[in-house]
Amino acid sequence: MMTAQRYRFANWCCGGTKEGSTLRATSRRSSWLTTAVVGALAAGSLILISPSVAGASSDYSHAAYQVTFSLNCNNPSAPCQNVFGLGGEWGWMALTPDGNANAQVTQCGHIVGGGGPGQAGAGHDAFDTPWFEAPAASPPTPITPLDPNGNYLFIAPSSDGFFNGLVVPATYGHYKVNFMGAKGEITIAP
Repeated sequence: MMTAQRYRFANWCCGGTKEGSTLRATSRRSSWLTTAVVGALAAGSLILISPSVAGASSDYSHAAYQVTFSLNCNNPSAPCQNVFGLGGEWGWMALTPDGNANAQVTQCGHIVGGGGPGQAGAGHDAFDTPWFEAPAASPPTPITPLDPNGNYLFIAPSSDGFFNGLVVPATYGHYKVNFMGAKGEITIAP
């Protein structure tokens, strides 16, 4: 700020004179800035420790199940690459007691030796979808691990077709998947 501008600012906000105005204006601005920063930090601290944050819409502590999954086909000579290609699919889902699921799913595909524009890449989808639990004598799909209690969670496909649905064991635990050379893991947690 130029000296004349500092003087006008000091007179306007601080009632200072030309001789002492720069010092007074600077110290008042510093005091004001310090007060603002301290106030903002204090407010931020209260927000972080406030119990109301725990009830935010992104809190899924009330979920009946939380499901994470990973399925990868990385071997170009494995049969899986002929069925769904090289790459993988990874996701997290919160299955709420009302039969709704909130999901985050990412997919990545690779083409052996290239394939031209649009033939490979990655995508992500965030969506809500229905789900239900049902008993079955054996795993309902070839990639579904055996549930020790014979119950399975059926998660519907996304409405945009990005995600094709998933059937996983309903018993909490960590499961490994091996299907046509594809390898994966599924975790079911409360």
